Amino acid sequence: MAKFSQQFLQAMAQPSYQQGLFTAAQQLGGLQGRLEQERGAMQRFDESVRASEQGIAAAQQGDVSALTNRIAELRRQMASATTLQEKQRIRIEMANLQRLQPGAQKIAVGNKAQSIVQGEQALQDESLVGPARSAIEQRLEALKQDPEAMTEYNKFKMDQWRTDQAQREMQSQQWLADNSAEISKAIDNNDMDAVESIVQGAGEFSEAAQSFVATSLRNADAMARFEENSMERKIAPSVDYYKNQLETLPEEVRKILQPTFDAYKEASDNGWNGSEWTTGGRLRAKQLEKDMQSQFRSIYSQIATSEYFAKRREDTAKQEQIAELKLKIATPMSSEYVRQGRIQAASLLKEGEELTQAMIDREARSLYQMDQRRDIAQLAALRDKSPKEMPAEGDGGFSVKINDQIVTRTMVTDMVSEFGKEETKKFLKDDKGLTNNQIQALLGVDMSESQPTQEEMITEPGLINPFRARKKLEENLFQGLS
Repeated sequence: MAKFSQQFLQAMAQPSYQQGLFTAAQQLGGLQGRLEQERGAMQRFDESVRASEQGIAAAQQGDVSALTNRIAELRRQMASATTLQEKQRIRIEMANLQRLQPGAQKIAVGNKAQSIVQGEQALQDESLVGPARSAIEQRLEALKQDPEAMTEYNKFKMDQWRTDQAQREMQSQQWLADNSAEISKAIDNNDMDAVESIVQGAGEFSEAAQSFVATSLRNADAMARFEENSMERKIAPSVDYYKNQLETLPEEVRKILQPTFDAYKEASDNGWNGSEWTTGGRLRAKQLEKDMQSQFRSIYSQIATSEYFAKRREDTAKQEQIAELKLKIATPMSSEYVRQGRIQAASLLKEGEELTQAMIDREARSLYQMDQRRDIAQLAALRDKSPKEMPAEGDGGFSVKINDQIVTRTMVTDMVSEFGKEETKKFLKDDKGLTNNQIQALLGVDMSESQPTQEEMITEPGLINPFRARKKLEENLFQGLS
């Protein structure tokens, strides 16, 4: 033992042994450093993977804000990465999330549209009152300010409308199947009270029912004339009469009847000599005439049915246009109007003039209002009303028609938020020529109990000579001062 100790001490005294210990200590320290680096790299890897996964989940849910935050987090991680390989990996993850942004935006818009639908459904519950109802109403009002969400909402509402319409069309078919025989019976019995009662009970199908009845009445009149010209009433055949009736039908329908008519004509030509029938000739012609009349009756019935469904298609197309216009009018101004407004404002610039946001907004608003007036006029025409006779859809509760232009409370509210109340009032009074009461009503003031001033009554648009009326007012005012 003593010998080993002495040898150990001698070895330690050797420089080479001391260098070996120093090298071993260095290697041990380097290993610890590498372990720390690897642990840091693994931690950063886990953080970037977590941020990427959270970003993907946010994109799938349409949470654009959360997705943007995750991209920003990855950008910070890339800045603190210590190796080129790590930076490249994080950059790829960032690019993957950025590609998800358009889809996430679309989902977000769809979520807003769905929220609007759910909110409207919730408000249909009459038991929902108080703060809970007010909260939903305020939330809906805020959501409907988003043009993209409203566009998506409009698509949903139109899809819903078409689904409901398909159900109504099935009901209209069933109504005709249930009532056509009764209508025909009442017409045959000349019971017009019964016909009118059936039509009045048709509800939303009444216009199509009236079309069916009108065609059925014409058909009944035609069949009555057929009876007058039939061989039951006459001895001679009525070839020319039936030929004329055949020519009134569409060509594709005429082809169905043509063979029977040709056979009837041949039997008449061969069996009738101008004064009497040959043996068996009359019986054959008479039978062919009955067959032909039966075919006419069937075709007339099909024409009446066709008229009914043609009217239904016409009504449906009209109602679909109305539904689309109502939704469009209620949609706020979209970014497309801003884009077009920028183009138009730039084209109107004078030499040396700079394009400002106010110019762009003014032109965008003008384009939007022009489309609103066009859509309102089109809606009025579809409803068989003039714009003056009907309230503007989406007008905020009040609108005024001046020189064939409609100014709505919604438009005025937007103008106030953009240009201020006083500037808006000045524009409405000086540029549009509105009265104080009209301006107050457009600003949302309850005018139900207010009375117009004497000047407003005398100068109200529509008087034969408003200038003379104003002069008369001034004379009265001067007399009151004398």
